[in-house]
Amino acid sequence: MNPAAGNAWLALIAAVSYLIGSLPTAYFVTRGMVGRDIRLEGSHKIGAMNAYGLIQGLRSPRQAALGLVSIMLADLGKGVLAIYLARWLLFLGYNPAPALVIASFFTILGHNYPFCFRFKQGGTGFASFLGILLALNPYSLGVWGGTMLFCIFAAEHIIKGRWRPDSIRKIIAVIGTQIPGRLVGLGVSLVPIYFLDPGLLLPVLGPTVLVYIKHADSIRALSARMRKPRR
Repeated sequence: MNPAAGNAWLALIAAVSYLIGSLPTAYFVTRGMVGRDIRLEGSHKIGAMNAYGLIQGLRSPRQAALGLVSIMLADLGKGVLAIYLARWLLFLGYNPAPALVIASFFTILGHNYPFCFRFKQGGTGFASFLGILLALNPYSLGVWGGTMLFCIFAAEHIIKGRWRPDSIRKIIAVIGTQIPGRLVGLGVSLVPIYFLDPGLLLPVLGPTVLVYIKHADSIRALSARMRKPRR
């Protein structure tokens, strides 16, 4: 194939993946369930955990869990769709390796910085990231997810002491609020992903960087807290 034509198709993959990622599912779910604009509530982010907190405060824990699952599945579906689309269009003749890297990166970019809200207030991209992993290699989802959960729960135990995961509500709360554990898990999970399949590293690395960037405020806050002298 002509290199210029191949680059044009890759640009199309980037644009379509970005549009898929930009679909603000949490915004629509919270509008439908509680009639509120999620951008004006909680963390102001259009993400599953902010939606969960908003719905729980105005409705019941069961409805909040329903909303959370709906958003997670929809966001996961965005990641799956982008990767499968990049693979389905291979008949156009472009190189599949950069296509998967581009589709992964631009899906999370769209989720985190949606054009429909002036590139602000997007989510953190975790659920769409899960969809990307599932579509790239189903085993990678278990490897990545298991590593993340281990780091999150280990950090919770180290920072806050012994805790009992005796309810789904408590587990969800820990996963949503344990920022240090999530940040460590993001980096650590790249190691088993590489050993599972070295070809997955580049498609996973781009989204990982975007998720870290989305946590920039949390990283700065943690750094300031660590530098603060103890009394």
